[in-house]
Amino acid sequence: MQAFLRTIIIASLLFYGHAAAAKEALILADIHFDPTANKALVDRLALAEPQQWAAILASDVRRMSTYGDDTNWKLLSSTLAAARDQPKPDFVLVLGDFLVHQFRTRFNAAASDHGDFAFRSFAAKTMRFVALQLEATFPETPILPTLGNNDSDCGDYALRPGGDFLSDTFDIASSLIGPKSGASLRQTWQALGDYAVPNPALRNHLIVALNTNFFSPHYKDDCGNASDGNPARATLAWLRRVLEEAEAARRKVWLIYHIPPGIDAFATARHDSCPVAPVPLFAEPYGREFHALMERYRGTVAASFAGHIHTDGFRLLAENGKDFGFVLVSPAVSPIYGQNPAFRRLRLDDDGTIADQSVYYLANLPDAASGAAAEWRLETSFDAAWSLPRFDLSSLEALYRRIGSSSAARDRWLDIYAVQGPTRAAINPTNEAIYRCAAGNDRAADFARCSCAGAAR
Repeated sequence: MQAFLRTIIIASLLFYGHAAAAKEALILADIHFDPTANKALVDRLALAEPQQWAAILASDVRRMSTYGDDTNWKLLSSTLAAARDQPKPDFVLVLGDFLVHQFRTRFNAAASDHGDFAFRSFAAKTMRFVALQLEATFPETPILPTLGNNDSDCGDYALRPGGDFLSDTFDIASSLIGPKSGASLRQTWQALGDYAVPNPALRNHLIVALNTNFFSPHYKDDCGNASDGNPARATLAWLRRVLEEAEAARRKVWLIYHIPPGIDAFATARHDSCPVAPVPLFAEPYGREFHALMERYRGTVAASFAGHIHTDGFRLLAENGKDFGFVLVSPAVSPIYGQNPAFRRLRLDDDGTIADQSVYYLANLPDAASGAAAEWRLETSFDAAWSLPRFDLSSLEALYRRIGSSSAARDRWLDIYAVQGPTRAAINPTNEAIYRCAAGNDRAADFARCSCAGAAR
């Protein structure tokens, strides 16, 4: 493990040695690209190389995706064009779920050959196509991906550790990250979909990509067998080693993953009567062990970034009522759950502090889906919305207290949470405490006390 960390340090000095002045990052989450949106094109796409897909997809005269849809080519290209119009970032985070929901079902309904090998090939091509579009949008820019629960050739929450999909996507991940990604990438990606690389913008920082899909209560190794072992346990053991070595080397860590820890507010709100039965995003004992690692290495883990929820939120991590960390949850590109497509930008200080963060969103999605020009706008920055000096733990604690005590602040936060989309209507005075308490309480018992007691915490 020490040799592994030395390799990362050397790569940092050689490849990122001039990156101290870098101050910008961009985040995309939950792209959920759907190459089957026009079924008539699927057989042509299946026979073509990913480099040819853009020309094939350009022949599609159908509308842009709208609420209730995943991301078709028109929406993906619009999103990337809007991101390209911003100042070039120093690196990009892609927080999982490259692939459309129910991909195999959609493929089977559209493709002439829908056998297992045909679908495996099509899934890998789809991943490669999205990666090519990212690389074209952000040339010569490190793009750091992590996998989502839909990123699999086996099914939702069913990625096989050490399986074909991880093997098929290694070259894709390596190309996105860049040529100095380190010798350990092949081993860690192909085993579990994990890796650690130097932070491209910050000295003495690592970015650690973690496959938290294995922690989900929904995870199942449907395409594997008992010899695969326990990928959640292996992932936690790998993370512990990485954090131990980072602490010893006095290096800070940014964690990136798809599924965040804590409570699934949307699923919990379906049954909002007290006593609330929290729906956890991590199964036990993995949730408890992950929490303990975050608390143990609170001086090393500077920030965590996740997607999955499709909304714009945060999570405070606390032990015995004292906050020790946070997770920034980024909104989705896909509008399938009724929020507007969006991406996030970060402005960074030299010490790794997030000086500010901003969200850009597609403000006229229904009109754009009907043929109007897409209007991408700055929704807000953190500083402008809340008059808080920087995006850090103390600012998030202040924001959490504010949305607990002020109905006006809470309403504004919920509008931002829904990215100004129609999904906001599902959050009402009956269930809004569930959404607020999920932001401030990552452990189920703390969440249950908060959501039913009306407590400020």
